[in-house]
Amino acid sequence: MKVVLFLFSSLLLFYTDPVEKFTYKERPQLTWNDFKGVPPKNATHFASVNSGMGYRFTSKNIDGKLTIDVDVKTYFYPQLSWKKNSNENNQGLLTHEQLHWDISELYARKLRAAYKKYIPQKNPKKEVDYIFRKFEKERQQTQKAYDLETKHGLLKDAQEKWSDKIREELFKTSLEA
Repeated sequence: MKVVLFLFSSLLLFYTDPVEKFTYKERPQLTWNDFKGVPPKNATHFASVNSGMGYRFTSKNIDGKLTIDVDVKTYFYPQLSWKKNSNENNQGLLTHEQLHWDISELYARKLRAAYKKYIPQKNPKKEVDYIFRKFEKERQQTQKAYDLETKHGLLKDAQEKWSDKIREELFKTSLEA
C-alpha cells in the first residue's frame, strides 16, 4: 500500500524507457492483473502502486515569437507495482491502490492547467521544469497524506472521504480541460 514515488522530469526528453508502462488515458481503471512486480521480502504492507507523471517539452521560434508545447502524462509501471498473492480478492485494497493512481492523474491535470496559463519568460525549459517540480512535490505530499490518514486503506471512513474528495477533484478538472 505504500506508494513508491519516482520523479520523472526532463530525463523523459532524452531517454526512452524500456520498462513496461501505460498511461492513465490508456487504462484509468486498475485491476490486480496490472500488478506484475514481486513484493520485497521485507514488505510490511500488502500492495504498492508505482506511478508518476512526466512531461515532454518542445519549443519553436516562429517569426520571432516563441511558442512552447508541454505534453503531460501519468504513468503506471506494472513491473514495479506489486501485491502479495493472498490479497488478490481484496477489493478494498485494490480501491485504495486505485486512488493512488487517481491522485497521480489529478496532479497531472493540475499541471496541464498550469502550463496552459504559463507565459514563457527568459528560460522556458527551466521555468517549465520548475512548475513541474512544484506539482510533483504536491503530488508526493498528497500521496503520503493519503496513506497516513487512511492508515494505508485500513480506516474505512477516512478511505471513503479521500475517495469522495479525489473523485470530485477529478470531475472538476475534467470540466476545465
